[in-house]
Amino acid sequence: MRGGPVHPGAARILAEVLIPLAILLAVASAVFYAISAVLQEREASRESAAGLGLMARLLRRRLWWAAVGATLTGAALHVAALAAGPLVVVQPIGVSCLAIALVLGARVNRTAITPRSWAGVLCVALGLPAVLAAVPHHGPHGAPPPPGAGLGFWTVVGVLAALVAAAAAGGLLCGRRLPRGAAVCYAVGAALCFGVASATTKTLLVGHLGFGRIAVTAAAALIGTALAQHAYRGGGLGAPLAVLTLLDPLTAGAMGVLVLGEPFGTTPLTLALGLAGLVVTAVGVGLLSARRPAVAVPPPLDPLPVPAGSRG
Repeated sequence: MRGGPVHPGAARILAEVLIPLAILLAVASAVFYAISAVLQEREASRESAAGLGLMARLLRRRLWWAAVGATLTGAALHVAALAAGPLVVVQPIGVSCLAIALVLGARVNRTAITPRSWAGVLCVALGLPAVLAAVPHHGPHGAPPPPGAGLGFWTVVGVLAALVAAAAAGGLLCGRRLPRGAAVCYAVGAALCFGVASATTKTLLVGHLGFGRIAVTAAAALIGTALAQHAYRGGGLGAPLAVLTLLDPLTAGAMGVLVLGEPFGTTPLTLALGLAGLVVTAVGVGLLSARRPAVAVPPPLDPLPVPAGSRG
């Protein structure tokens, strides 16, 4: 009979097939995201221009467009992984993108990964899954918008736009004096933009159409991409990618709760673990954004004195 319960044996066999498939898709998604980050950092770090000049130059680079393609591929694989398996399996695997990106970046740039960077990766890998566990992921698909959703949407978008502007201003103020601090500021702005783009895309998918929401989605994606390039240009791979991986889903989840009326669904224990994970992740971002110690170059040795009698 159609629509009846699935036989327990068939459900078990289906789970045995889909869970490995979800893991495989999640790993592939993490690899493509890592490739995209490495290519973006490689191309952006070669440019000295800023603002629209930086983007104009990057738009002429084939490898930068390859990074965009890798991002879209990674996103499609991530969605497919979520369709095949539970979020509790897929999301932690996505965190491995940071470690994969550092290894790939070290190979591409022929540099060594410092113990401080590995410690930062470990903190992010331990803390981020706990944070993401407290983020709402399921919403009322196709449900009518809650009362006041339109006003709430534009209010939240306005607040986030102000935060993005503040993050970009912080990056400009840090400038060349604190390039890694500026990179973190730009990454925060980019992550907020990507989170807005993800959340507004979800509102479009559940039927809340409108020119304003489409314009917000496009603008957030474009501004986020530009800010991410500035973050990679001055901060390398580690800290910007960690900030993006952390704040993007947090922003999207917050908008889901505030705008779409999604249930928070967090127990006190999960919330406590999420806060602890946030602290550990912040420590990891700090380790990844710390300036590398300069290698001391020994002074040149003084030439040995030549005996006077040996001079020609």
